Amino acid sequence: MNKKGKIIMYGSVYACLFIMFSLFWAIQTFSLQSLNQIIYHMKFQSSQFDVGIVYDFLIKVVPLTILVSFLVTKVLSYLVKKKERVFHKYSPILCVLTIVMTLTITCLKLNVVAYFVHKSETSSFYQKNYVDPKSVQMSFNGEKHNLIHIYLESVETTYLSKKNGGQFNTSLMSQLEGLALDNIHFSHNSQLGGALTLEGTQWTTASVIAQTSGITSSLSLDEKFYEKDSEFLPGVYSLGEFLSENGYHQEVIMGSNADFAGISNYYKQHGNYKIMDYNQALQDGKIPEDYHVFWGYEDQKLFSIAKDEITHLAHQDGHFSVEIMTIDTHTPYGYVCDQCPQTYDNQYKNVIACQSHQVYEFVKWIQQQDFYKDTTIVITGDHKSMASQFFDQYCDTDYIRTPYNCFINSVVDTSNTKNRSFNVVDMYPTILASIGVDIDGERLGLGTNLFSNEETLLEKYSLEYINNELSKTDLFYQNELLQSQKKNRDFYK
Repeated sequence: MNKKGKIIMYGSVYACLFIMFSLFWAIQTFSLQSLNQIIYHMKFQSSQFDVGIVYDFLIKVVPLTILVSFLVTKVLSYLVKKKERVFHKYSPILCVLTIVMTLTITCLKLNVVAYFVHKSETSSFYQKNYVDPKSVQMSFNGEKHNLIHIYLESVETTYLSKKNGGQFNTSLMSQLEGLALDNIHFSHNSQLGGALTLEGTQWTTASVIAQTSGITSSLSLDEKFYEKDSEFLPGVYSLGEFLSENGYHQEVIMGSNADFAGISNYYKQHGNYKIMDYNQALQDGKIPEDYHVFWGYEDQKLFSIAKDEITHLAHQDGHFSVEIMTIDTHTPYGYVCDQCPQTYDNQYKNVIACQSHQVYEFVKWIQQQDFYKDTTIVITGDHKSMASQFFDQYCDTDYIRTPYNCFINSVVDTSNTKNRSFNVVDMYPTILASIGVDIDGERLGLGTNLFSNEETLLEKYSLEYINNELSKTDLFYQNELLQSQKKNRDFYK
């Protein structure tokens, strides 16, 4: 075999092994099961990742690729010498088969075929079920609360004790378990459960959009690329926009870069939020100039900054709305700060327990402030954790994992909190109701106010049916919510 043939054959082996090991790493680290999430993040040119995840990739993928490639090429070199004519004749076929095998495995793992089959079909699900919030009569019913909404990265009810619906003999987050038991908590079962997962709500930005706009997230391959100032979801009317129009001062606080995956686009354009992210914290001198850990700065600093920002907002005239996004419990193993106890022999367990304690202490601080009597605290997990190896080890295969939720000092109450089939899209009208908003019809977007007796879409349709419809191409979604030049609604009638 000539030199060119060897380069092509060995190059194919190296490339295919690298793709294969990268795929398996991504599936283990992020629980990737479809192209939707991958395509979404590809569309945001400003997206960036935690350095720790990059290191984890380099440590687990690159050395393994080099080692296996070395062994494979040694075997191939030996065979080439022994069977020179055979390999000279069949090496192109071998290369093609290797590439085809790699692509086949990749397609199967990511359900690529199913993705494109679904996208070739059209759905009218949004047209039939979407309630445009701009057309709904909403008003405060007399009691008007501030809102502090805490998004807990990857926090789910799986971490709770078995006696209360979790998967552990002793709760990994006893403080959050106590808050759920003592306050309003919505569950899919008779214990402490949570929201079922809809397609397009499985990652942070998608969940934030769902919880504040009542829609799922889906970007097609031919959709434009977004930059940090690109128009984003111009057809959406969000919780933030409603509160802004009702005089609320609004801020979002996070320890990462808000330009990641379109978060800054969304908050700037849908509620005119002040964004206190990692970059702004540097600019304001809230963290040292050269400080950077994990995705930016850890939750210990996040809650300290949040206390300062909320105190400042509380001294202004009018009401305020603050959204806080934690990060320490992000995959693959979470971030260990100097507050984290070493109770367990597993880092992720220790980080979960540490976050539970920090959130509880933050809630207690809020409750000690003068403004608390007029403030509702909402705590929600953004999505199920993507640490698949952790759940393979500790979670029963038939257990239904759900994000955590808790409503503290809500204006309204309900006894209908158990055995509810719902998704995070239902948080949009539910959160508004919790701070004193009356919603005509009790529905916004795809969401239903859980404080009402109206059935949710998941109580009307099956989870399988809705996810199947959301996987298809929806022209109403594309033309009415994603696009700035909206078509005449008569087109859909």
